[in-house]
Amino acid sequence: MIYGFLYGFLGYLAALAFLGVLVHRSSKTASDFMLGGRSLDYWTTAIAAHASDMSLWVFMGLPAMAYATGMTSAWIPLGLTLGMYATWKFIAAPLRIETEKTKSDTISAYLDARFSDTTGTIKLLSALFSLWFFTFYISSGLVGMGWLFESAFDVDYYTGILLGLLITITYTFLGGFSAIAKSHFFQGIFLVSMMVVVPVLVFFSLPAGVFITNAMSAKGLSFSLLPGTTRELLNCIILAISWGIGYFGQPHVLINFMGIKDPSSMPKAMRVGMLWQIFTQGSSVFLGLLGVAFFVEPLQNPMLVFVQMVETIFPPLIAGCVLCSIVAAGLTTIATQMLVSASTLANDVYKHFINPRASQQTILRISRYGLIAVPLVSFVIALSKSTTVYNLVEYAWNGLGASFGPAIIAALYLPSAQKNGIVWGMIAGGITAMVWPQLGIPVPSMLPAFLLNLFITFITAQRRGS
Repeated sequence: MIYGFLYGFLGYLAALAFLGVLVHRSSKTASDFMLGGRSLDYWTTAIAAHASDMSLWVFMGLPAMAYATGMTSAWIPLGLTLGMYATWKFIAAPLRIETEKTKSDTISAYLDARFSDTTGTIKLLSALFSLWFFTFYISSGLVGMGWLFESAFDVDYYTGILLGLLITITYTFLGGFSAIAKSHFFQGIFLVSMMVVVPVLVFFSLPAGVFITNAMSAKGLSFSLLPGTTRELLNCIILAISWGIGYFGQPHVLINFMGIKDPSSMPKAMRVGMLWQIFTQGSSVFLGLLGVAFFVEPLQNPMLVFVQMVETIFPPLIAGCVLCSIVAAGLTTIATQMLVSASTLANDVYKHFINPRASQQTILRISRYGLIAVPLVSFVIALSKSTTVYNLVEYAWNGLGASFGPAIIAALYLPSAQKNGIVWGMIAGGITAMVWPQLGIPVPSMLPAFLLNLFITFITAQRRGS
């Protein structure tokens, strides 16, 4: 198995390196590096927007949830699907148009221009919150990468996260946004193919007389989407909403909308992307449920449901190629988050507060240096095995969504919104998302943090309007 995986992985790595070198020549300015010159076609935009979001969570976090809790875990992808649809429908095209009008290459630069913030407060807050939460998001990918290498590759966990970090930094450093977006496209196609093919093969490999429903029932799990009590149903609805509204404030997803060449082609991109998400997340849940019947003995680490299925049903060489889809998922999201973090450091911190007269070449150089700084902190967090991919993603997702979501909505749809409301709303939402998990309240932090941010933003806008 080790050599089969090695050959498959090295082939995949060579393809990524070639792509980075190929695109490197076209990244001549900071704008090219961050947004690819706004030149993406709708196919690439569609797959990149969704693949940059799914990450190792769709291979490890979501199947683990389904394996451990049953069908009720499907409420999370249900909420995500509805949230992403709303983001495509109401945010994607207006954001693309407005960011070009204001010549903004990042979300924080757009908010700064939209609310005429001459003090730099919005940029500073955006930088602090995005860098904080992206550090944990990148860490989630490294944790998943470490477990993957240790389980499938027989490589030490710590060596695995180091390899994942070095690979992603290399091809992102070389090619920037264009390299990431193009790799997202190919990785996304490969990813959805594997997420559909593997569950089908596993299903037909179940022994005769073994049924998913019976296996789940024997382990105290339900195959019904509806939980047993009204309170549990309410919890599921709250969970779905909290995950869904998070899309409005995810910079690593929104940046893909900003890079499309023609805003009028956004509806086509939406149809392609939504189909991709439905197939991928649906298969992910089904895979976790299959694991209950497929594995006679309970798994010690549910995050490895997909990995151990692949190792069981495929010969080594094919298994190595298939497991590259997990590597693809991890690298996809880590790379986008690294790029957004690097852009934040270069544009919102260095250029605004340190060197306002910095040239495009200087900003490009600082952006590439930034690709190393933030991931190193994420690497330190990932050195601890005490947390899961799901928990890290949930924390980062809630924080980013609650910090930026209401501000994006207000910027696009609330003409009377003002800078002070955005500033205090971001502070309230971001800090609430930071500390809420420590309070032990069984409600996702997204809901109170997002609503508090939105309330402050709306109230200040109403006062101005009156």
